[in-house]
Amino acid sequence: MSKKIKEQIEYEGPERMDPSIQSKLEKGETPFSQSPALPRKDEDDEEDNSFEQLLASKRFKDVVDKVKRYTGMESVSQNQLTNLGSMLMRSVQEIKQIESNNEGYLEQLAVDLVKRELGIPDDAFQYDVEIMSGRGQIGTSGMQTTSVEPEDEDVVEQFGVSEDEAEDDLENFIAAFEKFDLEKAKRRFVNSLIQGASKKGHYMFHMVEEELNKINPRLLNLYGVVMSVNDLLYWILPDQMTMSAAEGGQAMEGKEEVDDETDPPTIIAKGLFFPILVHEIIKGVYEALGTQGLPDDPKAAEMVMASQDTLPYEIWDLRLGPVFWEKFTEAYPDRLFDDDKKIIQSYLFSRFSSLTTDEFFELAKYILSGDKRGTQIMNRMVDDIIEQLQMEDYEDAMSAMEDDDEDDALDNLLGDLGISLS
Repeated sequence: MSKKIKEQIEYEGPERMDPSIQSKLEKGETPFSQSPALPRKDEDDEEDNSFEQLLASKRFKDVVDKVKRYTGMESVSQNQLTNLGSMLMRSVQEIKQIESNNEGYLEQLAVDLVKRELGIPDDAFQYDVEIMSGRGQIGTSGMQTTSVEPEDEDVVEQFGVSEDEAEDDLENFIAAFEKFDLEKAKRRFVNSLIQGASKKGHYMFHMVEEELNKINPRLLNLYGVVMSVNDLLYWILPDQMTMSAAEGGQAMEGKEEVDDETDPPTIIAKGLFFPILVHEIIKGVYEALGTQGLPDDPKAAEMVMASQDTLPYEIWDLRLGPVFWEKFTEAYPDRLFDDDKKIIQSYLFSRFSSLTTDEFFELAKYILSGDKRGTQIMNRMVDDIIEQLQMEDYEDAMSAMEDDDEDDALDNLLGDLGISLS
């Protein structure tokens, strides 16, 4: 009983999570409860909550504080759910009315904002983005509602080890499923980081305050009300109600996909209004980068995604992903926040995602626990990325010089010296 009392979600006010959500956190029944990425406390340690509970407590407090900030309400407990719902609906209607004559401008503003804040070069992606005029036009995210697990023989075929690594079929069977489980856990954590990064995009509208004020000074607070209350609903409504809202087109709708058949790849994003569109564009960019973490074999990659890319898991990604992402960016070297180094952040995420499962989870655990080894490894990875980029620039320059014939090279040299033979 003593241990049960101590292992509770920590609250600072009257606001409470939905009991079923709190129960899953306390019983270790969330999609992250058994993740190798999360630091574990000693089994005989009865004083501290689980790491997952601590993160959830922090995230819930942050969400509640944002709602109070934008709505002006002193309390946002379940007793205020009706008022919050009414405020949410009114704000959405007003936003759509204000945006209706500025959708093209806001679509381009969303792309420019993401490219600038993520340091994405102009030629890295193409963008096909759209603010939809009303609910029900976007539909659900297209994600399946349940995991699709492959047949045992498919797991062994795709993830089985070589004869040198397994003495018999049983050992190979066990090794294959262990490897598959690690790949699934890795995909689960990468997805949470992608959602965490893109969830931050919900509030990036403050970075274009001047542009939005020119459209209507009310937009910023309206966006804040809608996005903060929407965040809160993920915590105070049970999972089934949240899923039903998403499937019925009653959620804050958005959708993204990456078309990798184009050159460069195309980020396709749709959103009900500006902050959601920003969220979906960021999600598309990081999804393109995060695919580096999937198995090389297309069938194996599809098996992992079919198991992990589900709506129930996405709901938990949206709850805890922002805290995971915050921890991840805290391990960044300070130099990555300079404007001319932001692009390195994207390379770093891609490099992190492409680590082997053993390397991935070791580094993730260092980062989440605040272990200085996490920052040290990240620093080395950044140095490697910069060195590689410098080498590629050098090789590109040398290749360009070699492509010039001798006359062109002479003309270029004379031109640099200000000499003309004509």
